[in-house]
Amino acid sequence: MNNLLSVAILAGCFFASNQQQTLGPFTPVTEGPVSSSCWTQWFDRGDPSGSGDWETLRTLRIANPGKICPNPLGIEVRTLTGLTVAQTGDVIYRSDATTGFVCRNRDQRGRRRRCNDYRVRFSCHPRFCGVQVCWTDWFDRDDPSGTGDWEILFHLRKENPGKLCPTPVGIEAQTLTGLSVAAAGDVIYSSDTTTGFACRNRDQRGRRNCNDYRVRFSCRPPFCDGKVCWTNWYDRDNPSGTGDWELLVNLRDKNPGQICSNPLHIEAVTTDTNTPAIATGDAIYVYNQTQGFACRNRDQKSHPCRDYKVRFGCPCRNEA
Repeated sequence: MNNLLSVAILAGCFFASNQQQTLGPFTPVTEGPVSSSCWTQWFDRGDPSGSGDWETLRTLRIANPGKICPNPLGIEVRTLTGLTVAQTGDVIYRSDATTGFVCRNRDQRGRRRRCNDYRVRFSCHPRFCGVQVCWTDWFDRDDPSGTGDWEILFHLRKENPGKLCPTPVGIEAQTLTGLSVAAAGDVIYSSDTTTGFACRNRDQRGRRNCNDYRVRFSCRPPFCDGKVCWTNWYDRDNPSGTGDWELLVNLRDKNPGQICSNPLHIEAVTTDTNTPAIATGDAIYVYNQTQGFACRNRDQKSHPCRDYKVRFGCPCRNEA
């Protein structure tokens, strides 16, 4: 099967009840409680015409990015006509929320020796369903003129401090002309909220390069609510030693109670001209709202680091 990703990220789930409106009662195979869970849509990517019906979680994730929660609680399996596994009498090779579902033709008894055609769905924690999210700006830091188009989250964070939430919920990728990955037809190397997005030229057929992509990420509140309050500016170090180290742990120690526990943003500028750190030409070692800011003199080509000051964006406290 061609591993082409259609990267549209947050799928709608619906909350489960104990009775199904169309298929009747069932007994799901679960690895945890499902009474307060929600269910994904039904998935049917395979059929038993080959070696069997393989609805594995790994391949379902690739074909349906963002539509299955990271750690499913349970799995439900039905034939396309609505029968349970028990009603079919098929011998099932695998059915769990970690691997997915597999029915192998060679395991079946009798003359038919063939599995039924199945569809599956997964139960997820309620927080996966109906969560309100917001989307970041579009980012396009690379193009496919080299080895491919690499929109890696680590580099995007470094070049766009404070513009990406600490733990993105989803990722969306499209070409600069607005085509989805599926419409573009490229073979995608990676597309997830941990690594980011990568399309390698060597994976494409017909000796052509990847398209040029841009990406954006979805985030949960409070990153989304737009209510950000900024701390004072902090300048605890200067580059006279090994560099300028404005690390969050040290700033907290020196300024107790002044910086929120989970900053949403960070901003760093020079102390003399208020030039943004990304515009100075310095090679920045650390620049994120989790660790703070650091510029090492040894990373610079011909001069020490500039002297920087930093501030942090925090959720605004509710006013009485």
